[in-house]
Amino acid sequence: MVKFSDATVRYSTREELCAAFKIDLSALIILSGVDHDEDIEPWWTLGMQRTSLIRQLRDLQIQLVTSPNFSLVLDKPRTDDLHAIKRIAILWSEFEENGIACALHVNSRTFRDFERWAAFVSERPEIEIISYEFITGGGRKDRREFHIQGLHAIAQAADRPIDIVVRGDPDVVAQLRPYFRSVIYIDTTAYMKTIKRQRAVRASNNALDWVSTTTTHPSQVDNMLEHNISESALFLRGRFYGQDLQQSIGDP
Repeated sequence: MVKFSDATVRYSTREELCAAFKIDLSALIILSGVDHDEDIEPWWTLGMQRTSLIRQLRDLQIQLVTSPNFSLVLDKPRTDDLHAIKRIAILWSEFEENGIACALHVNSRTFRDFERWAAFVSERPEIEIISYEFITGGGRKDRREFHIQGLHAIAQAADRPIDIVVRGDPDVVAQLRPYFRSVIYIDTTAYMKTIKRQRAVRASNNALDWVSTTTTHPSQVDNMLEHNISESALFLRGRFYGQDLQQSIGDP
């Protein structure tokens, strides 16, 4: 979305943005701040230029942004972690102050980190949505429960309805739903599988198989992406949001 070389937004109008990504003008657009360090660190280096960029993004009618997930790592001084946490909070405030709703990315690797975020969220009623990723540290099975409980503590401390945006392992959706008003899951699998020319095939109600295919025309890729997104959405909704679907079907 942003060219860091000259600190400009790549698209001047919403029409141009939607055309570039081949999405409908009426789509609700979420910008995710989850990425590798080398891809998100440049945003911090822009300094005061960020204000103008955020306002330009606001004018593109961006629905929501998740704040960058600056890394907390084991093999660096602890002060680096505290610096990353502070930068996450600062960037969250910049998006909010300049007119874009922002999900606070509560990146943590210790109990104390979660305690700090819990206090931060509790003291600020304007925070209605947070975000987290279960790809790297949180994605490890031996650490997943630790991160789930840390997010639970944040929701409890808030003592008000909180939403959460999640990327990574979809199995965490069921574990998080009791603690949050809504769990918004961002799926990238359908897109990545399409790039690799793999088509979704239902194996059962609990799984999707991905079958390698060959394409000879660009339109086939477009059709495959549409199919993969549809199948992935149905699978995720059925597996992790099934109760809501059953209730909606049963409602008059």
